[in-house]
Amino acid sequence: MDGAVAVVVGSGTGIGREIALRMGAAGADVVLAGRSVEPMEEVAGLLRDQGRRALVVPTDLHDPDAVAGLADRAVTEFGRVDALVANSGVAGPTAPLVDVGLDEWNDTFAVNATGTFLCLKAFLPHMYAAGAGSVVVIGSITGKRALRDRTPYAASKMALVGLVRTAAVEAGSHGVRVNLVSPGGVEGPRLDRVIAGQAESEEISEDEARRRFAEGSPLGRLVTAGDVAETTVFLSSARAAAITGEDVNVAAGLVMY
Repeated sequence: MDGAVAVVVGSGTGIGREIALRMGAAGADVVLAGRSVEPMEEVAGLLRDQGRRALVVPTDLHDPDAVAGLADRAVTEFGRVDALVANSGVAGPTAPLVDVGLDEWNDTFAVNATGTFLCLKAFLPHMYAAGAGSVVVIGSITGKRALRDRTPYAASKMALVGLVRTAAVEAGSHGVRVNLVSPGGVEGPRLDRVIAGQAESEEISEDEARRRFAEGSPLGRLVTAGDVAETTVFLSSARAAAITGEDVNVAAGLVMY
């Protein structure tokens, strides 16, 4: 990624933070986008300490104009965008489908599916004009296997499979690749909240809920943000030049399809 320009959406904490830092370590300058400015400024400082350029752009994926403005500012400031990582997502409610409110359903899709669509819609024209680029969307294995009481999240993540594959077909003739990374349970505060909600919903202990998240993995473990970041950087780089339209599981073998 030496000399490349990467935009990482949802880059203040968790997976996005790790992706941004590893992009910088691989030689990329990074545009950090999301709603939480303070943690992104911290990441930007770490990137600058690595000798990379970093720009923080507050962005709300609910606002199409804000997403379009992010793309325009990134290109204006850096001249081009070589890689886009669409990482933002929300967990949505933990409840039986019949108890999920329409507003909860809509908000989950607004960020996870529609927000990703808006990112691709804003950035792909710039990549088309350059005749090159890579997009990596961060999905979830929950989009491919049932997770009790998480219908909006599962459905929104499954939607990304169709979005990425179709976008890859359209973008290929412009020299642009589009791929999906589907992590398993990623260790960190967000998973802790999900596990707590799952334990309450199923009336089991949090230890039991955590065990179930890792159960069935051949490696017997959860995934780290670094695991996801390494795969994302690879797919964004020229080393993955022949890979597009793929859904890559980073799940310690928990899902193999």
